[in-house]
Order: sequence, then C-alpha cells, then structure tokens
Amino acid sequence: METQTSLPRPSATNWRLYLELLSFTAFVFPVGHILGPLVLWLVKKDSVPTVDEEGKKVINFNISWTLWGVASCGLGFLAWIVIAIIATLKAANNEPFKHPWTISFLK
Repeated sequence: METQTSLPRPSATNWRLYLELLSFTAFVFPVGHILGPLVLWLVKKDSVPTVDEEGKKVINFNISWTLWGVASCGLGFLAWIVIAIIATLKAANNEPFKHPWTISFLK
C-alpha cells in the first residue's frame, strides 16, 4: 500500500523570497523583473496575505527602478542590481527591508 506524502507549504518567508528572486528574471527576458513578480502576485494575492503586501512592494520597486534607470541613462541599473541582491538576502534571512526610492504605483 502506497502512502501519499504531501509537500510542505511555503511559509510567508518563502513567498517573499520567491517574489524577490523573480526580479532576476530580467536577465532572462525583457521586463521579466516586473512580469515575474506580477504573475505570482496576481495568482496568490487573494490566498496569501504576505504575497499581496510584499508583491506590491517588489513590483513598485522594480517599476520605479526601471524608470530611474532610464532617467539616469542606465546608471540606475547598477544600483538596482545591488539593492535587489540585498533585498533577496534580507528575504532569505527573514529580515525586514524597505526598498529605497520606490514610487507606490500599486497601493
């Protein structure tokens, strides 16, 4: 007789980490840093409160820094990489992080 094992459910920390990691899809396809977190947010925002709150922050951060990158002729891209890495490490360690210079497009 087979026993059915269930996979552990992701915790709030994991969802935040997934959102931050999806920012790096920009290296795979254009605007992936916005679309990746946006898709996860749209799918999980109603069922996981953490995804709703953190997803808005990550999406706002990525949209804002895309605009800063364009306005600075690409120099903002380097700052975005550093901040995105810091945000991902903070999420992995379950530490709070406020994304700097972020415009609130989604509230």
